[in-house]
Amino acid sequence: MKFIEYLIYLILKILSFLPQRLQFFLGRCLGYAFYLLFEERREIARWNLKKCFPLKKEKEINNILKKSFFRIGESLFEFLNAFWASDKKIKKLITNFDEVEKIISKLDQSKGKLLLVMHYPNVDLVVRISSLFMTVSGMAKKQNVKIIENLLTASREKITERLFRPDEGSDFLKYIKNGKACLYAPDQDYGYKNSTFVDFFNHKALTVVFPSILVKRTDCEVYLFTVNKKGIEYEVDVIKLDLKGENLEKDLRNINFAIEENIKKNPDNYLWSHRRFKNRPKSETSFYPDSLLRRR
Repeated sequence: MKFIEYLIYLILKILSFLPQRLQFFLGRCLGYAFYLLFEERREIARWNLKKCFPLKKEKEINNILKKSFFRIGESLFEFLNAFWASDKKIKKLITNFDEVEKIISKLDQSKGKLLLVMHYPNVDLVVRISSLFMTVSGMAKKQNVKIIENLLTASREKITERLFRPDEGSDFLKYIKNGKACLYAPDQDYGYKNSTFVDFFNHKALTVVFPSILVKRTDCEVYLFTVNKKGIEYEVDVIKLDLKGENLEKDLRNINFAIEENIKKNPDNYLWSHRRFKNRPKSETSFYPDSLLRRR
């Protein structure tokens, strides 16, 4: 197994040295293959798009759908850049690097910072980009496939100060209290525990309460950290969110609204293929048709 891991590691490292344009071309080809082969994930993404953008015509939905799968393919090469590319190379790809650096330098350094990131296909590149502006830590669950887990953990530990697991919430809280910055992805259905239903694209979506509780207990500042692809380059934004820790539902609405508005600007740059609305309030029927529900 160690030999296989080393061989995969070596192949991926070689691929990371390919020119950026070639990487994106190969990534789009790979993404199109995913689009054709992974029918269930494709149809989950299509259903999500139709429900979230009910006014868009079918042709436009299909266009966003295909592009979102192209982005998934491209993201595999972006992961390689997140792992192996030099800081110099990454900085050159950010169109507004100096502007963002000035914004970050003016933040209150005495307060902890929770940097919310969306479920982009290229989330690891987002982590790498954030680490160019400040020292960051993150939270991620372990992967079931050992080779993937080892590769992801090695990558993420290389670019973060600490990698927290979901059951280390108390340590995460202490870390933020000490004025540190942490990345956290709130836009997924993590189950009923420690979540509540809040509107997301006019549909009830289980939304994790952790960010609001963190603000209440640590008085940290909360930002939405976004990275949007522009050709072969990226535009970064740091948006301060008005979370007080006093009104849970209001805080979570602010988070979902900020994420929603960013998605609307670049709908193909979001991971639509996960079941964001899988759990429902007791009064509602299933969001997804039976054919798209995970077989138990």
